[in-house]
Amino acid sequence: MADNKPRNNWDFNFETAKGEAGLADPPGFKVTSDEGAANKGKGGKATNTELLERKAWEVSITPIQSVGMNLFMLWMSGSSPSIFPVMIVGWSFTSIISQFSRVNTAFQNFKSIDTTLQKLAYLALCSVSLAYLLYHASGMGLLPAASGDWIAFIPEMTLAESSAGFTK
Repeated sequence: MADNKPRNNWDFNFETAKGEAGLADPPGFKVTSDEGAANKGKGGKATNTELLERKAWEVSITPIQSVGMNLFMLWMSGSSPSIFPVMIVGWSFTSIISQFSRVNTAFQNFKSIDTTLQKLAYLALCSVSLAYLLYHASGMGLLPAASGDWIAFIPEMTLAESSAGFTK
């Protein structure tokens, strides 16, 4: 099927074989046969292990990704112990506790590699988030951190007192 019509720049013939359209490859697109052979020679198992380890490290830093939002919400809520700041602190607390409980399920897809360091990093980041949340709750007065918070537990002392005096 030969076309006798004049060809425009936007007119393509899709019936031609690949590479016969007369179009140059875009910059950085050319793949030589040497590059393809080099990728096959590396071995799929080592590449998959490296990929799994990289993905496991990405999963291990997920607790810190939600910290930015939590910090902004805690900052916007202020330091007064009213209903909305207390609710935001409670929501942040349950979020961090649920991250602690999801350690094994987060790394369930990586059973073929050792994820001990990644789990430790995950738990460390969760602990940092929890420490900041406890610091903020203490600043709001929600945690008993001052000596006046424990005044009910100080035993009463009965003092034996006597006084003597003369009046004129």
